[in-house]
Amino acid sequence: MTMPSLSTTQRHGVISDLSQNHAHPGTPIQTLPQDIYEPSDCESDHSDDEEVDLSRQPPATAVATTPRQLEDGLAKLDSTPSPRVTIISTPLSLTDREDEPDCPVILAGLDPGPLPPKKGSRTYRYFRYNFGSVYRRIFCLAFLGNLSALVVLAAKHGLSSQAERFTYQQASIAVTANVLAALLVRNEHVVNAFFWVFADKAVTKYLPLRARRLGAKIYSYGGVHSGCAVAATAWYIAFLVLLTLEWTGSDIAEDQGMVKGYIYLVSYTILALLVSMLATAWPEFRRRCHNWFEGVHRFMGWTAVFLFWVQVLLLTYENSSHDFGTGLVQSPNFWMLVVITGLVVYPWTRLRLRKVEAEVLSSHCVKLNFEYRDVHYGQAVKLTDSPLRETHGFGVIPHPYAPKTEDATHQTSSSGSSMVSVEREKTQKQNKGLSHAGEKGYSVIVSKAGDWTSKIIANPPTHIYTRGTPQFGVMRVAGMFEPCVIVATGSGIAPCLSLFVQKPDHPVRIIWSTKSPLQTYGQDIIDLLYATDPRAIIIDTSKGGPKFKRPDLVKLAYRVWEESQGEGPEQYARLEGRANSTGRKKIVGKCEAVVIISNQKLTKKVVYGLESRGVPAFGALFDS
Repeated sequence: MTMPSLSTTQRHGVISDLSQNHAHPGTPIQTLPQDIYEPSDCESDHSDDEEVDLSRQPPATAVATTPRQLEDGLAKLDSTPSPRVTIISTPLSLTDREDEPDCPVILAGLDPGPLPPKKGSRTYRYFRYNFGSVYRRIFCLAFLGNLSALVVLAAKHGLSSQAERFTYQQASIAVTANVLAALLVRNEHVVNAFFWVFADKAVTKYLPLRARRLGAKIYSYGGVHSGCAVAATAWYIAFLVLLTLEWTGSDIAEDQGMVKGYIYLVSYTILALLVSMLATAWPEFRRRCHNWFEGVHRFMGWTAVFLFWVQVLLLTYENSSHDFGTGLVQSPNFWMLVVITGLVVYPWTRLRLRKVEAEVLSSHCVKLNFEYRDVHYGQAVKLTDSPLRETHGFGVIPHPYAPKTEDATHQTSSSGSSMVSVEREKTQKQNKGLSHAGEKGYSVIVSKAGDWTSKIIANPPTHIYTRGTPQFGVMRVAGMFEPCVIVATGSGIAPCLSLFVQKPDHPVRIIWSTKSPLQTYGQDIIDLLYATDPRAIIIDTSKGGPKFKRPDLVKLAYRVWEESQGEGPEQYARLEGRANSTGRKKIVGKCEAVVIISNQKLTKKVVYGLESRGVPAFGALFDS
C-alpha cells in the first residue's frame, strides 16, 4: 500500500499551542495508513535521554487546538490560521501507533520512509568513520610518529658503537617534549587560537565547502594530547631501560650509589603514575567513573610534574661535569619543565569567586547569570564550588543585544497609529522576554544530571568559582556553515542558544528533543528557538510510548537536511530578499552540515549515521 498524498494540515495531526498568543481551534486528522511506518535504520540503541512530543512551525494553513479542547473532544475546524508557532502533539487517531519510532518523523511532516543505505561495507565504515575518525588519525600520527623514531633509535643502539648509542639522556628529552606538547594543546588560549584560525567565519567564509568541513574537525585536537601522552609513556619506559642498563654492573661509589638509589625510586614512581593516568583515561572508565578520572589526572599529574623536577635535579647533579647551576641551565629538560609547570599552574591563577544571579527555571534546571565579562558563541566556562575536588564545564549564552532605541522613520497609518522601522521591530521581537538584554556578561543553564547539578538547582548559589578562561568547543563550528542543522537533546540546547543569541541572522534548522520543554526551560527559550527557526522541531519527551520517547534523530536530522537541498532563501524568514552574508555563490537554503549537542552515546550514533550517508556531521568527542 502506497502512502497517500496528505495535505499539510493532515500530515501534521493535532497541534497544541505553546505560545503566549491565543490559538484557534482545530481538529484531529484521519488515521494514517499502517504502510507509512517503516522500521528505524539505526544500528545502535536509542538515546538515553527522555524524549517525546514533536514541535515545529506549521505552515500558514495549519490550525491549532488547545489541550483542554482535545480532552473534552470539542475541537472544531476554524479557517483562521494560528498567529503563532506551535508544537505538535500526538494526534488522538495515532494513540495506538504512538509507540512507532517514526511517529515523530511523520508528525514533523517529513518523509517516514527508510533512509538510504550507508556507504560501503560495515568494515569500510568502521575504519572510515569509527576507528578512522579524525581524532584517532591525529592520535596515530602523534603516537606512531614517536614510536617510529623510538624503534629506529633502538635499532641503531644495538648496531652502533658505544659512543654513538642511544642514551637515557636523549630518551628523557623525548619524554619531556611529549609531555609539553600534551599539556600545551590543552591550554585554553592555544585551543581558542586553533578555533580562531580554523573555525572562524571571518577567516573561512571564502573557502570552499570541502575545506571548511575539514577545518571544522579542529575540535579533534585532543588526539594530539592523548597521542603525545601515550608516546611520552613509551619513551619513559625506554628511558628506564637505558638508565638501568647503563648503571647495572658499573662501579658505583658509596655517595653516588645513594643518589642513584633516589633516582631509581623517583623514576619508577613516575612510571607508576603515568601508567595509572593512562589506565584511568581509557574511554569506558572515564565515562563510568569521570570523577575518579578527573581526580587521578589532577593529583597524580601534579605529583608526576613535581617528581620530574626532582628527577631532573638529581640527574643533573649526577651527570654534571661543571657546577650544578651551569649543568641545570644547559639541560633542555629544565627549560621544558619550566613551561610545563607554567601550563599546569596558569589556569589556577585564573581561579575567581564570581558573583552570580540565579534564575530558577524549574525544578530541573537553573540559569546562572554572570556579569564580569563578555563571551563568544560556542565557548564553555568551568564552574565549581569546590575547586580541588571537581570542575564542570558549561556552554555559555552571551547576554542578547539590547533592542535598538534610536529614532526611526515613522509612518502614520489611516488609523493614526505609528509604525516603527522593520529593523527595530525585528530586534525587539528577537530579544523580547530575554533577561539582561544589552548588559555585559553571559549566562549558563545548569540542568539536573547528577549529584553536583542537583545540589546547585536545589540551592542556587550567590557566588561560584570560575577557573581559566572561556574556551571554544564544537558548537563554534556551526558558524562556518550557512545554513546548518542544529540537533540538541535536553540541556544540550544551552550551548546552541549562544549562536542563536549572538548571531540571530545565521540561518539554521533546529531539532530539539527534551522533556517538557515549556515547563522545564520556560517560554523565553521556546520563543527564541522559533524566532531563530520558525520551522523548529521541538520534541516533548514527557508523553507518548517508549519509542516515541526515543525519536530517531538520525532520520529526523537526515530528512531535514535532505529537505533543505531543494530550498532557497525564501524558506528562511530573515534571508528572504537579502544577499548571502558570506559572499559565497550558492543557494542559501541548502544546509551544509549538521551539528549535534547531546550525550555521548547519542552524539556518536547521530554523527556516524549521518556521515556514513554522506552528510557532514559534527559532535563533541567527550575526551576530557
